[in-house]
Amino acid sequence: MTMQELRGRLDTTDMLGRVLAFPEQMEAAWKVGADFAGAAESLRSKKFERVVIAGMGGSAIGGDLARSFLGERATAPIVSCRDYALPKNVARGALFVASSYSGNTGETLAAYDAARGVAAAMVAVTSGGELAARCARDQVPCCIIPGGMPPRAAIGFSLFPMLHVLRAAGTAAFDDADYEEALAVARERCAEYSPSREGNRAIALAHTLHGQMAFVYAAPSLLEGVARRWSCQFNENAKTLAHFAFFPEMNHNEIVGWEVGDVMSKAVIVSLEDRDDHPMTRRHAEVGLSLMKPYAGKIERFEAPAGGRLSRMLSTMLLGDFASVYLAYLNGVDPTPVKKIDALKKELAR
Repeated sequence: MTMQELRGRLDTTDMLGRVLAFPEQMEAAWKVGADFAGAAESLRSKKFERVVIAGMGGSAIGGDLARSFLGERATAPIVSCRDYALPKNVARGALFVASSYSGNTGETLAAYDAARGVAAAMVAVTSGGELAARCARDQVPCCIIPGGMPPRAAIGFSLFPMLHVLRAAGTAAFDDADYEEALAVARERCAEYSPSREGNRAIALAHTLHGQMAFVYAAPSLLEGVARRWSCQFNENAKTLAHFAFFPEMNHNEIVGWEVGDVMSKAVIVSLEDRDDHPMTRRHAEVGLSLMKPYAGKIERFEAPAGGRLSRMLSTMLLGDFASVYLAYLNGVDPTPVKKIDALKKELAR
């Protein structure tokens, strides 16, 4: 069956349609973020020692991508909080950003409460829920984004309001031209990876990963957040295990684990690479991949295409997003439901 036919048969709520609509989401998210940051005068009144972004899953990845894109253009360290606990020494003097798509994420709400009275300033990005209610109660600026999507499908609304908040707070510098270029590239990639173009790179990658486990490797620079995103998308959309790690750290430990032999022959290494990766990190990747090659089922290497940092990052992200949905089709599953997560939340609520 073609991908178009599998889409009609399996994709009951059209996850692929959401991926294809990413450029339109980018435009909407950029405007929402710009309007919110333009009105948030309190963000401009302080100097911040660091930025703390609290979130989980699809709501947290926007912060990871923001940190990856900004790199040295972030004028304060950006720290992620993926837990209930937020140490006071981390929150103190920080710009605290709570990112919860539903507004009801328990870990993010707990971190929000821990930051109150400690952080230098607070802000939230959410579609509503308890987080929006607490922001209204505490007079915390809250960027309201559209609801009704799986959080992982709302990545534009997790990323672009975040970038506007960081720039308005004086903790990041970037040009609107970065966004304009990235939007044009996103449109190109969505057309390129469309299911109407059978055999495109995303479909080919899905076929390579079918029946395998993906080990996604990158450098801890521009594509760090993208590597995590790829792994999570394979987990949630394709319902298949995937793992991510980073050079050169993994060459000090994980590389030895490939010596198990037969088990790893079912693993595909996906190496995400970018021109800004440190030269010695690129060397680590070259040598590390050569040492793992005899044990792996296959190695796929992807170099981020030419362009600015934001366009390179989002272009690489979209390849993984499309491949994860196509892999779901090959696995015979609907990419949208996450039954294990739903069951976990139900049990935790008891």
